Amino acid sequence: MEQASYVPLASIRILDFTRYQQGPYATVMLGDMGAEVIKVEDRERGDLGRRLWREPDGFSAFFEALNRGKRSITLDVRKPEGREVALRLVGRCDVVVENFRPGVMDRLGLGYEHARKVNPRVIFASASGFGPRGPRGRWPSFDQVAQAASGWMHALGGPEGEPRLGLPGMMDQIGAMILAWGITTALLARERTGVGQSVDASLLGTAIALQAVDVTHSLRTGRVNYPRRRTTPIVGHFQCADGRWLMVGAVDPKMWLNLCQALDRPDLPTDPRFKNGYVRETNHLELEAELEQAFLTHDRDTWIRLLREADVPVGPANTYVDLREDEDAHANEYVVRRDDSRWGDLEVVGCPVRLSATPARVGDDAPELGADTDAVLRELGFSEAEVAKLRADAVI
Repeated sequence: MEQASYVPLASIRILDFTRYQQGPYATVMLGDMGAEVIKVEDRERGDLGRRLWREPDGFSAFFEALNRGKRSITLDVRKPEGREVALRLVGRCDVVVENFRPGVMDRLGLGYEHARKVNPRVIFASASGFGPRGPRGRWPSFDQVAQAASGWMHALGGPEGEPRLGLPGMMDQIGAMILAWGITTALLARERTGVGQSVDASLLGTAIALQAVDVTHSLRTGRVNYPRRRTTPIVGHFQCADGRWLMVGAVDPKMWLNLCQALDRPDLPTDPRFKNGYVRETNHLELEAELEQAFLTHDRDTWIRLLREADVPVGPANTYVDLREDEDAHANEYVVRRDDSRWGDLEVVGCPVRLSATPARVGDDAPELGADTDAVLRELGFSEAEVAKLRADAVI
């Protein structure tokens, strides 16, 4: 795909103190939009994410996916000299992003009040667990805690079951998108007003927002709508003759007749048990059994063709590996191939947003630990002798 020479955040520099998942993916998204991301890591061990999901050859899908395209510097910010280096970086950056436990950056002398003194226009973004206010505001948290506190796990468990964890990392990933949205909104506000500000995007807030419709309903009625195996008898997944699965999305009731046409079941619309939406819902187990048997008569590709010809929304129920062959995922660059200097030919997740005039660009390799320390310090004006002393004093 031909890309424009300009990317939307090309002039933005981000100082990234984040670890694990939510914060790092937020800065990946901003990096894909052209921002320069300088990742600050512990001088000895680096981001713990470097060691998660590590394979025998050293490849970590966790770290590669969450840190591509960044520059890495090592810095001991607990030492006064390291704090001074960090503040000099803050003075040169548009955005600072962190996801330490609440209060840690303040204790290090690197919180928002410290940052704004050296850079009044800075956007200081925090990825928190429970939000900046309230009794749990300073509690540490992780993705799974937010899934539980938001009602998500209880909903998945159902009325008679114990709470059930959803996909691990889901709230982290969505929280990253919310955090990136908050940062870009604050940058736009700064362009209009000249004023910097702090931004907070919490895992709890993300998880509640993800469930906005169900939460609103429950707060109004006092009842919980627990998910069941299929949303409705005609909105759900079905197994086909070849053992593969598809998803039917006949949300609009008028699609019921189209579905029956595609299935070659003209008897179903006239069956008293299924003649309208109300009785179909009342008799959903009987209807689902009829549809399950029907879908077992052809393979998945045949059913997808027939359903599309009948204008019924349908798609394959893919595994992650199936995405290798998904034409839409590749055509829209949701999955892209890139040549990595260490790992060779890689398929990676691309940017989910498409801009026609200033498209995103998937970042290059994830950095080796501290690979850019010297270069970044030189850009700040440190001499070779000063860099050598910082290294001798175990600051970098």
